[in-house]
Amino acid sequence: MKKIVLLFAAVLFVVGATMAQSKDNQSDVTISGNSDDNEVKVSQTLYGNELNVSDVSITDNSDDNEVTVEQEGEDQESYVDIFDNASGNEVNVDQDDEEQYSEVIIGESSYDNEVDVDQEGEGNGSYVGIGVESSGNEVDVEQDGEGNGSAVGIVYGSNGNDVTIDQDGEDNYSEALILFGSNGNDINVDQNGEDNQSFAGIAEDSNGNDIDVDQDGEDLSSFVGIAEESDGNDVEIDQYGRNHESSVDIYDASSYNDVMVDQDGNYSTSEIEISNGSDGNYIEVGQK
Repeated sequence: MKKIVLLFAAVLFVVGATMAQSKDNQSDVTISGNSDDNEVKVSQTLYGNELNVSDVSITDNSDDNEVTVEQEGEDQESYVDIFDNASGNEVNVDQDDEEQYSEVIIGESSYDNEVDVDQEGEGNGSYVGIGVESSGNEVDVEQDGEGNGSAVGIVYGSNGNDVTIDQDGEDNYSEALILFGSNGNDINVDQNGEDNQSFAGIAEDSNGNDIDVDQDGEDLSSFVGIAEESDGNDVEIDQYGRNHESSVDIYDASSYNDVMVDQDGNYSTSEIEISNGSDGNYIEVGQK
């Protein structure tokens, strides 16, 4: 468990590295106090080594709002917070150029929100956090370019969320974690290109989750960890190309999980370890 949390913290540090710069433009939007059915659009465009920041907050029982953030240029930052029983909201973030950062937080019993993040360019970072009994949310992150990073965390009794990560390019990294009694979530990771990495972790009594990782290209790696009494999860890893690595660890009384690894290509390796009182798991590995 410590290994999973430390890795997650490291990724957050990397994808948030642009936050230390000074700002050129700042846009703040707050929807609160039972405010419903509002529509907000933020457009920021700059060129050169400049920084725009957009901060949108939907809170306090504010439902069915629609927010669109469009940023064009280098070093843009977008922050969206949905919390305190804010439900049924729709957020679209579109960032075009290099070194963009997007952060979306859904928390405190916020349900059925829909978030789409689209980043095009190099060196972009995306973080999505769903926590504190926030359920039924749908998140779609699409990154097109090289050297991009995506981190998703579903924690503290957040159930039935659907997350899709799509990365197209080289040297990309995706991390998805389901922790602390979060059940029935669905995470799909699709990576297309060379030298991409995927990490997925399920831990701390999180049950019945579904993780699918699809990697197409060369020199790809996937790691999956299921730990600390997390049962009945379904993990599927598909790797196409050559020189791939897949590692699956199930430990600390995590039982009745279903893991399938399919590697299509030459010079690929698969490593699976089940330990510390983990029973009744089903593992299937196919290499060709």
